[in-house]
Amino acid sequence: MTALTLASFVLSLAAVNQAGTATLNTGTPVFNALPIGSPAPDFDAFTPAGDKVTLSQFKGKVVILDFWASWCGPCQISMPGLEKIYQQVKDKNVVVLSLDTWDQKPDFQKWVQDNSGTKYHFNFVRDPAEGDHDTIRRDSVAKRLYNVIGIPTMYVIDRDGNVAGAVMGAGGHAALVGTLNKLGIDATLPEDR
Repeated sequence: MTALTLASFVLSLAAVNQAGTATLNTGTPVFNALPIGSPAPDFDAFTPAGDKVTLSQFKGKVVILDFWASWCGPCQISMPGLEKIYQQVKDKNVVVLSLDTWDQKPDFQKWVQDNSGTKYHFNFVRDPAEGDHDTIRRDSVAKRLYNVIGIPTMYVIDRDGNVAGAVMGAGGHAALVGTLNKLGIDATLPEDR
């Protein structure tokens, strides 16, 4: 098993508790997520065309905030399941805001050009952090505002703009569906993720 595969397997086992800490079944904390019920920090991000998007513009809707990158294998594994969940909930006042992070702008633009509107039909935006690898990670919305330590990581933001749940790793579709159900949104786990 490669290090990347092992890491994504371990992270897919992480579950976030009410306080916002993801733990393995051993109780070891692996992710200090924002606490459930806390306000989700607003941020600016940009569409492939360069238009500004903010989280706050979606207030009144449930937002699935998906942190990912074009180079991230586990992110690519997770996206088909996210698309299937999105197809179930898109007419229920739910949006997916898929925020590319820890990535270079040209890689993001090419990936979106190749995949958006064909494979995936939700909103793709890019973290505004620029620079070398270390600078992008340090200055990213994911790291600075959402305590993201690995991707994919998803947050569910309720209609009032508060954190309703967080999922870390490629195997988090059941937790995502469970959080949506708690918010009164009927969704089921896709059989073929």
